[in-house]
Amino acid sequence: AVHFLPLQICSANLRKGFEVGMSAGDSATDAFYNSMHLFRITLLSGENLPALLEETDYHLEAMTRLRNKVSMPYLLAYRETFAMLIDKGESTGAKQNYGELEENIESNAIYAQRHKETLFVNRTLQSFWLGYTQRCHHYAKKLLEMQLLGRHNKLVILFYAALNAFRGVKNTNGNGSQFAKVRNLYKDAINALRTAKELSPWNFSNKVFLLEAEMYSFERKGPDARSSYAAAITSSRSSRYVHEQGLACELAGLHYKKLGKEQTALDFFQQAKECYVRWGSQMKVDSVSQQMERIVSESLTTTK
Repeated sequence: AVHFLPLQICSANLRKGFEVGMSAGDSATDAFYNSMHLFRITLLSGENLPALLEETDYHLEAMTRLRNKVSMPYLLAYRETFAMLIDKGESTGAKQNYGELEENIESNAIYAQRHKETLFVNRTLQSFWLGYTQRCHHYAKKLLEMQLLGRHNKLVILFYAALNAFRGVKNTNGNGSQFAKVRNLYKDAINALRTAKELSPWNFSNKVFLLEAEMYSFERKGPDARSSYAAAITSSRSSRYVHEQGLACELAGLHYKKLGKEQTALDFFQQAKECYVRWGSQMKVDSVSQQMERIVSESLTTTK
């Protein structure tokens, strides 16, 4: 369904599945199967993070009450990500102790593979949003080397890994080995996402536009970059992916900052902040605010 339907519809169906499963029997196995998928989809669709944290805790309490140890490590991985994206876990308790739960997972080969994939997906996304370029690359590389990586997870990781690769490039003149690595990853990501876009424009159009914008910016193709950033922002807003709308605004701001257009950069950063406030990520609000303060400070220094 995630390849065709808007993620918001998928999450609504999973919530219904959880409720039906909870009312159907004592073990609620079917309910918790829906839980495992629900929080992946809600994370990717940019639902409000504090609300997701509260909802995750509700599901974890139900799992504890019904002694369902198989599903808990998956939810704990997503809970940690929600907490990190809200405030780096400072007031939300990001660090989790898996202990015996991980032992139960590792004893089953199928569960072990799925758990590792879930853990690495969360580590990749956490690292990306926190700005840890090398760590994001590390976990994305491990995921893309997995033979049994889920198709939708692969699309997600290709998207964020390609964006992350632009951050890591030191040589900005279009030459050198670092640029070649970005080229290869960008090619894999853009081809896969363009194909996915044909099946679901709602879920993937904004991602295609944003990757194209980043490449145009990197290649110093200003007019193409400008139109692609605008398309990415509009598409994200239309699909109600507020986190990726904020990301598109933030990257557009960085693009205009690089061009020396400080006021335009500040305008885009302000839009990004507003999106991140709606997403519930104080961590990203603070990060963008710091970028805005640096621009203002540098501008004041220059005019003195």
